[in-house]
Amino acid sequence: MSAFPISIDGREVQVAPGETVLGAARQLGLDIPTLCFLEKCGPLTSCLVCLVKINGRLVPSCGTKATPGMVVESETEEVHAARRTALELLFSDHVGDCLSPCNLLCPLRLNIPVMIRQIETGQLDAATDTIRQ
Repeated sequence: MSAFPISIDGREVQVAPGETVLGAARQLGLDIPTLCFLEKCGPLTSCLVCLVKINGRLVPSCGTKATPGMVVESETEEVHAARRTALELLFSDHVGDCLSPCNLLCPLRLNIPVMIRQIETGQLDAATDTIRQ
């Protein structure tokens, strides 16, 4: 099967078989946010920050394979609200002690979770020290 068209936010893009909706959006220069997706690791689809709407359903763009004629909505208020909700749920009980993508790939090996907690609690001097370390 050769490349086929899909539509994202009213813009058509030619997609190779096996390509994800996220990959197709990136071809168009669209910035769908991601949190758990790493190019080197493939889709995890666990954070749901990259949600898009296809045929009335919200789905993670990083793990959804494009199909011929697909119509994708990525920049609607409904999609933005769903992404915000996903982030709120993630942060509601998460202290950030896991090894997240920001930890694993940071070339400076910054302790991002600690720094975020320090900033969140107003400990800006401590956050600056964390960065310097």
